[in-house]
Parts: sequence; C-alpha cells; structure tokens
Amino acid sequence: MPNGESQMSYLMQLIGVPGFQVFGLIGLVFWGWMLYDCATREPERQNWLYLLIFLNVMGAFVYFLARWLPRANLPVPKFMTRGKLKEALWNAEAAAKNIGKAHQFVTLGNVLYEMDNFDRAGNAYQQALEKEPNNLGALWGAASVELRNKNHAAAKVYLSQLLKLEPDHKFGDASLTYAHALNELKDWDALKPHLEQHIKNWSSPQAYIMLAELHQRQGETQQAREALETMIAKARSAPSHHFRKNQTFVNQAEKMLKTLR
Repeated sequence: MPNGESQMSYLMQLIGVPGFQVFGLIGLVFWGWMLYDCATREPERQNWLYLLIFLNVMGAFVYFLARWLPRANLPVPKFMTRGKLKEALWNAEAAAKNIGKAHQFVTLGNVLYEMDNFDRAGNAYQQALEKEPNNLGALWGAASVELRNKNHAAAKVYLSQLLKLEPDHKFGDASLTYAHALNELKDWDALKPHLEQHIKNWSSPQAYIMLAELHQRQGETQQAREALETMIAKARSAPSHHFRKNQTFVNQAEKMLKTLR
C-alpha cells in the first residue's frame, strides 16, 4: 500500500493535469453554491452545514438531491411529456367532437394550455362557456389564457365571475390571481379590501407582500411593517417544508422591512 508521502505526491501530480484542474474548479464552485444555499435558506442548516464541510463535494451532491431539488420544484421539461400530451390531445379532440359538452371543451383547453398552444386553448374555453356560462373550469382556463396574454382587464372579468360562484376556488389560488390582476390594473380601491379579506382566509405570502406594498405606496408605513412582520412570523412557525417553499418571499419581506422608515 502506498504510504502517505507517495499518496500526496500522486495527488499533486493529478492537480497539475489541466482536465483535473477544471473538474476540481467545477466541484469547488458547486460546493460553494450549495454551502451558500444551505447557510441562507436551509432551516435545518446546522446539520447540513456539518455534512457539507465534512464531505465537501460529495456532501454538496447529497444536499443538492435531498434539499435543493425538492425546494426548487422544477417543472418537467416539455420534451419528456410530449408523447403523452399528443395522445391526450387526440383523445380530447375526439371527445369534444363526439360529445361536445362543456366538460370536454375544458379538458381540450387544458391539454392545449399545457402544450403552450394558448390561442387554441382560449378558443376551447370560450366554446365551453358558450355551452355553460358558469363552468368553473372554463372560467379559470379563460382567465389563465388572458393573463398569459397580459390582458388583465379580461382576466379580471372572468375571475370576478368565478369568485362569485366559488370564493375558495383552487384553495385560494383564484383569489390571489384576482389580486394580481387588480394590482396590474392599478385598481388600488378594489385591491386593498380584497387583499384584507384574502389574508383572513389564506396566509398567502404574496398577498401580504402585495398588501404591504400598497400600504407603503399610500404612506401607511406602520401598516406595511405589520403586514410584513405577520407574514414572516407565520412562515417561520409553519412546518419546515412550507417554510422552504416560501423562503423567497420571506427574504423579500425582510428586505422590504429595511426600506421602511
């Protein structure tokens, strides 16, 4: 077995190889990235920092798989689902043609939307609404298409009708989306009461930040601070996976607090 001195000599020879230097630099950058992420975003950072420091690049790889990827919630690439979507489109088009009720057109619209074919998706949702004006799926789909097209006024109309029919649609997502539409339209008079009602039902970090921004815009510094502090406190008292999911909004709120005077 080679002694310690020969091992060190062999390692130094490897370091002198250009390819090894590049590989080592990539590993060092990756390790630094995971170390920074852990120190700034990981609630259970003490244990993970020990692992990262002790195992170095191998620890960074473990942290990346166990903590970073689940928190990133990366979308599945389109090319990986293309075959399934083509089959789903075939079936949805056949159902819309042969049965032709609102449900079939909503399903067709959903498949087209997932395929990024927003114009055809919008047409499918419109056909569903012609057959059933109060169809929740069609209203949500039509609003989603209008938001993609940055037509916030039209989206507001669909969402307003949807929320009258089902205020808690999508577990508050429709209500939050309506708030975003009002915010884009700068309809502050309608936005403020809507946000105040929204946060009574759902603790959406985005809603608290939007409300704080509105208070700040209107010179209500204390109310803005209270909204941000409430959101941060709720996020920190939530289960760890919820906190990780909302870490970006917590960081944004903490930065906003520093700007309030």
